[in-house]
Amino acid sequence: MLNRIFVDADSCNFKIIKFLQKFILHNKSKLIVVSNKVLSLEKTENFVLEVVDNVDGFILNLADRYSLVITRDIFFAKLLLDLEVKVMNDEGQIFNINNINYLYFRSKINFNLNIKIKKYYDKDFNKSRYEKFITNFYSLFFG
Repeated sequence: MLNRIFVDADSCNFKIIKFLQKFILHNKSKLIVVSNKVLSLEKTENFVLEVVDNVDGFILNLADRYSLVITRDIFFAKLLLDLEVKVMNDEGQIFNINNINYLYFRSKINFNLNIKIKKYYDKDFNKSRYEKFITNFYSLFFG
């Protein structure tokens, strides 16, 4: 079981953050939502909202192999995997050594070609993405 869950709030759907807040009430882990701006989130037990200038740096300094980080940032995910941190995105994709190099390469090409990838916001967040996140989150958390 993991002891801390970090959320890169700048790249996470609000519905997922709400789910994690409820989930953490029934577990011994701590939820740390990190953002570069104040978010309107309910204060709950085992939950901390950290507002910092450098979200990635803050998480990198605290995450360890008993942590899970939720982010869409492929470059950041690669750094975390090098530290043996478990990483997934808010759509349920688990990042690991088998897929991160390809995703990193693809992200680098997109960046170099100035190709923007559509971000899904709350209105676009559908049930299948949510269910995939829940399933894969449980497998990482309890696995």
